[in-house]
Amino acid sequence: MELSFEKDELLDNLQTVQGVASGRNTLPILSNILIRAQDEGIVCAATDLEVGIKVKVDGTITETGEITVSAKKLVDLVRELPDQPIKLVTTANDRIELTCGEGIYKIIGLSSEEFPSVPSANGEGLTIEGETLNAVIRKTVFAASTEEVQFLLNGLYFNLLEERTEVVATDRNYLAIAHCDPLQKPDDVEGFILPLKAVKEIQRTFANSEKVRISFQNNQLLFSDENATLMTRLVEGRYPEYQTIIPDSTEGRTVVATDSILRAARRVSLLSNPKNYAICLDIDTERIHFSSNTPELGEAHETIAVESGTGSVRIGLDARMLTDVLSHIETTSLILEFSDEASPFLVKPEGDDGHLCIISPMRLDAIHQ
Repeated sequence: MELSFEKDELLDNLQTVQGVASGRNTLPILSNILIRAQDEGIVCAATDLEVGIKVKVDGTITETGEITVSAKKLVDLVRELPDQPIKLVTTANDRIELTCGEGIYKIIGLSSEEFPSVPSANGEGLTIEGETLNAVIRKTVFAASTEEVQFLLNGLYFNLLEERTEVVATDRNYLAIAHCDPLQKPDDVEGFILPLKAVKEIQRTFANSEKVRISFQNNQLLFSDENATLMTRLVEGRYPEYQTIIPDSTEGRTVVATDSILRAARRVSLLSNPKNYAICLDIDTERIHFSSNTPELGEAHETIAVESGTGSVRIGLDARMLTDVLSHIETTSLILEFSDEASPFLVKPEGDDGHLCIISPMRLDAIHQ
C-alpha cells in the first residue's frame, strides 16, 4: 500500500477515530486504527466492539492495501510532523513507513485480517438535522448517570413519540429533557437508549454535519453522513418511566437572568460542604438569596434580583446539579418553577418549550443554617 496525504486532513480524521480505539482491551488489535485503501477511496476505522467508527480520508492512492497501526502512536507521531505532505507505505512484516520532510518513521503494525468489521449504513432509517442532533445531546447528556450499576441510565433515551421526539437523561437525582420534531421511526421501534461512549463520539464525529442518518440493524444503531459511519450497540432494557416525576403544575414561578443566577450559584457553592454540596435558595417575588454554611470552611450569602416572580420557597439543592443545569440553559433568561421544599425544582429556558430540567431537592437541615 502506498498513500499520500496533507497533514491536517490525515490528522483530523485520525483524531476522530482515535477516541474509539481501546487502549486497555485484552485484544491488541482493538488498540489499533485500520487504514484501508481501495478503488473507492481511503478509509480509517476503529472499534472496541461496543462502538465502531469509520471515516473517509482525502488522499492519493498509488497502491491499494490495508493494515492496522497503534492509534496512539500514529496520532502522536502525525501531530508532531511538520506541515508538509505525508507519504505512507506498508513494508514487510506488517510495518508502515511514514515520510514527511526530511524524516522517515517506521511503526510496527498488525495484519488487518482479525480487525472486526464496522458495518455500513444501508440507506434506510430516519434522518435528523445535524444541528438538532447536537443540540438535544448538548442539552441533556450532563444529567446521564456514570455509575455502572445504573446501566439503563448510562446513556440518552430517545423516545420516538408521534407528536415529537424526547431525548432524556437522568441519574435519578436530576433529569434533563430536550424535544425536537418527530422523527420518522420504523413501526417496530418506540425508542432506544444510546450509550454514553457513543454519545460522545457522535458529538465529535458529526459536529458539523448538515444531516445525519440513523439506521437500525438488529441490536445496533448506525449514525452516518457522507463522510463517516458510527456504529454502536444499544443499551438493552426498558428506560424508567421518567414522566411520572414531572409535576402537572407548580405553585411558584420566577424569571431570572441566566448569567446572574449561574455566577451566584457558583460563588456560593465554593463554601458548601464537600460531602453533599448543599446550598439553600430563598426565593420570593423580588429576589433570590443564596447561602451555604460549612463549619470547617465558612459561610457564603448572596442575593440577586429577579425579573419577575410569583410565590416563594426556601429549598435546598445540590450546587453541582444546579450549576450543571444552569450552564446548559442557552437563553438569556430562564424560568424556575417550584411548589415547596420537598417538591421537584424545575428549570427551563425562557421562550423555549423544548428544554426542561428537574432537580430533586435536599433536606434543608443538611445545610447547617
